[in-house]
Amino acid sequence: MDKKLTNTLSENCMLVRLTARHPSGIKVDKKLRSGLAEDTKVSDDKLLGVSKHIFGRNINKEFRQILDKFRNDFYKPLTLPWDDSSSLDDEGKVLSEWRLCPNTNLERLQYEVDQATLVWDKEVQGFLRSYPKQMEMAKRNLGDAFRESDYIDFDKLRQKFLFQFEMTPVPTFGNDIRLNVSEKLRQRIEADAINRSNKNIKNVMTITVDALLEQVNHVATKLKEYDPDNKQKGGFFNKSSFEKLRQAVEVLPSINQDVLGNNKNIADAHQSLCSVLATINSVDSLRDETDLGKQKREQVAEGLEQSIDGLKGNLFDKIYGGKKDENS
Repeated sequence: MDKKLTNTLSENCMLVRLTARHPSGIKVDKKLRSGLAEDTKVSDDKLLGVSKHIFGRNINKEFRQILDKFRNDFYKPLTLPWDDSSSLDDEGKVLSEWRLCPNTNLERLQYEVDQATLVWDKEVQGFLRSYPKQMEMAKRNLGDAFRESDYIDFDKLRQKFLFQFEMTPVPTFGNDIRLNVSEKLRQRIEADAINRSNKNIKNVMTITVDALLEQVNHVATKLKEYDPDNKQKGGFFNKSSFEKLRQAVEVLPSINQDVLGNNKNIADAHQSLCSVLATINSVDSLRDETDLGKQKREQVAEGLEQSIDGLKGNLFDKIYGGKKDENS
């Protein structure tokens, strides 16, 4: 594979990164740990873990709920893994990895980022306003475990919160890399960069295809194992499995067009899967306990499995001749 696909990718996608952090509200109390070790005759207090919620509640859980909802409902479904490396910010905090967002999803993602930011900021402002009151409550509730030193000043606390969304173009590679180095070294730098990018593209394709195969196989297996006389043993299936499959199939064309260069195997699989799913009037109809219901389940399961035949094996190597990255 050459740099053509990477450069095409730069026209159809953006790299995005979400970085979020917040104070956990949990502190290790060495004094309590030492006292517990002495009371329980533990030889080394480091063998024990003693922590406390300094705000009287699990604020970590409250902020995690906002993050998890955004990540699981929008950020991950609208983007694809790209770079598994991480970096550090100015404070030494680990930043999350970059992900690939097709341009067709970019406006929707930005809208959801804006909505999540509003929810996050509201939660942060509410927490900061109540900070003095929470310190007073902690002083009463924690008793002898209260430590004034556990609580930082207001301005430092504000800086502990971050909800940051970044976008940057996918790097392109041409023949005009201008560096004050020898031509041989310039070519090596360009080749290394292209290999890294191609490795990321291979990762995107592998994850996309593997996720689809897993969902299709899961639904097909549940249909084949379904036993209306023994639902506990016989592979009970629910509507959510079909809904997840439909969603995966719906986003496949945009991923194929914007990310994978309109791969024929994936396009054929999408068309075939759509045809099979169109034969399902409702999930409830597949639970029909008659012979016709059994026949319908078998037909759908077989159709789903046949739809993904062209995606099995190492699809990336099939397309690009099994060439390996020079750096792998």
